[in-house]
Amino acid sequence: MAAVNSIKPRKQSPVAQKAIEHYIGLSQSLNAKTQNQMLSAKRLDAQKKLQALGLPMRRDEDWQYTSLNHWMQTAFEQNLPGWGKVNPDQLKAILPIFGTHRFVWIDGVFSQDLSCDSASLPSGLTVESAEITNADLVDSNHAFELLHDMLAENRTKIRVQKNVAIEKPVELVYIQTQPKSLATLSLDVQVEENAQLTLIQQVVSFADEPVCINGVLQMELAAQAICKQYVVQDLNTNDFYFNNQHVHQQASSVFDTLYVGLGAEVSRHQNTVNLCGEYADASQNTIAFGKGEQTIDSRTDTQHLAPHCNSQQLHKFVLDEQSRGVFNGMIYVAKGAQKTDGQMDNKNLLLSNNAKMDTKPQLEIYADDVKCSHGCASGQIDENQVFYCQARGIHQHDAVQLITKAFLLEPLDNVSNEAIRDWLMQRVSKLLA
Repeated sequence: MAAVNSIKPRKQSPVAQKAIEHYIGLSQSLNAKTQNQMLSAKRLDAQKKLQALGLPMRRDEDWQYTSLNHWMQTAFEQNLPGWGKVNPDQLKAILPIFGTHRFVWIDGVFSQDLSCDSASLPSGLTVESAEITNADLVDSNHAFELLHDMLAENRTKIRVQKNVAIEKPVELVYIQTQPKSLATLSLDVQVEENAQLTLIQQVVSFADEPVCINGVLQMELAAQAICKQYVVQDLNTNDFYFNNQHVHQQASSVFDTLYVGLGAEVSRHQNTVNLCGEYADASQNTIAFGKGEQTIDSRTDTQHLAPHCNSQQLHKFVLDEQSRGVFNGMIYVAKGAQKTDGQMDNKNLLLSNNAKMDTKPQLEIYADDVKCSHGCASGQIDENQVFYCQARGIHQHDAVQLITKAFLLEPLDNVSNEAIRDWLMQRVSKLLA
C-alpha cells in the first residue's frame, strides 16, 4: 500500500469532510483507551489515509452509481454497552429452525444467553471473539476498510482443523437495536487442509432509526478445504450496509458463497477471491431484491492466479419502484494461469419503469488457453408468460409473483443443503408476497 505521505490529498465536499472528521474523532477516542501502541499507530495511519484519500464520490468510477450522500449526513456513533434488548418473537422470525452452532451479537456485544455453549462445539472447531490487534487490520486504501481499521474493537475468529468436517452450520447473527449506531464487524475464517465448514451470516436491525453495518471478512482455505457461505442482509430500508470479503484459496479448495441482499437504503457487498492454487474452485452468486429508493450494489473481483482453476457466477436482481441495482464483476486471469474456466452471468428483472440497473462485467486475460465468458441482460416481465399463466386460470397479480419468484430464486438451485435452501426461499418469498 502507498505510504500516507505519498498520497495526494483529494478535495472533499463540506459534508464529506465533516463525516471524515466525525469518524476520525471516534477513532481517536478508541486510541485514547488502548494500551496497544502498535494498534494505536495503525489506527492513526488509517486516519491519515482517510483524510488524504477522502470518501468515495460519484465521479469515482467504482462509485458512479452508488450515492453516499445520506450516509455522510448521518453521524453514526459507536455502540453503547448494555443497550440492546431483543424481543424473542423478533428473533424467532429470523432464525432458521434447523440446528446450527449459533453465535449472536446485539449492538456489538456477544450474547451468551442467545448463543450456543462454546464448550459444546465439536472437536476441531473453535469460534472465539477477542480484542482486535494491529495484526488483524486490513491496511487498505479503500474508504470503508480504512473505517474498519479505525473503528474495529473486536474480531471473531473461526478455525476448522485439518481433516475435520463440521456437520452443522456455524451461524453468526448480528443485531442492531441502537438508533444511529455503527457496528464494525471483523471476521477471520481459517479452514485447514481437507476440512469443511458451512457458514451462515445474518445482519438485521430492530432499531427505529438508521443504523450502519461495516464489515470485513478475511478467509483462508487450505488445500482441499471446502467452505459454503450464506450472507443474508435483511436490514431496514433506511439502513446502510458495507461488507468487504477477501478470500485466498489454495490447491483444490472450494469456496461457494451466496449473498442475499434484501434490505438497506444503500448496500454494497464485495468479494475479492484469489485462486492461488491449482484446481481451486469458486462459486459466487447473488439474490437481490430492491424496492422504494434502495440501492443494492454487489461486486466481485475474481483473481485466477494458478492454472486449472474454475469460477462460476450468477447474480440476479429484481428491482421495483424507484430502486437501483449495481453489479460490477471482474474475472482476471494471470499470465501462466492456463486452463482457466471463468463464467459470469448477471440477469435483472425490472418491475417498474422507474427502476434502474447498472451492470459492468469485465474480463482481463493474460493467458492464451482459457475458457472465459461474461453476460448480462435486463428487462421487464414477458407479457406472453403472464398471458400463458392467465390462460390456465392464474390471476394476473399471482402470475407476476410466480414469474418473479422463479426468476429470482434460481441461484438457490446450487444450494445443496435442503434445509438451508428452504429457509432462504422462505426469507426471500416473504418480500415478494
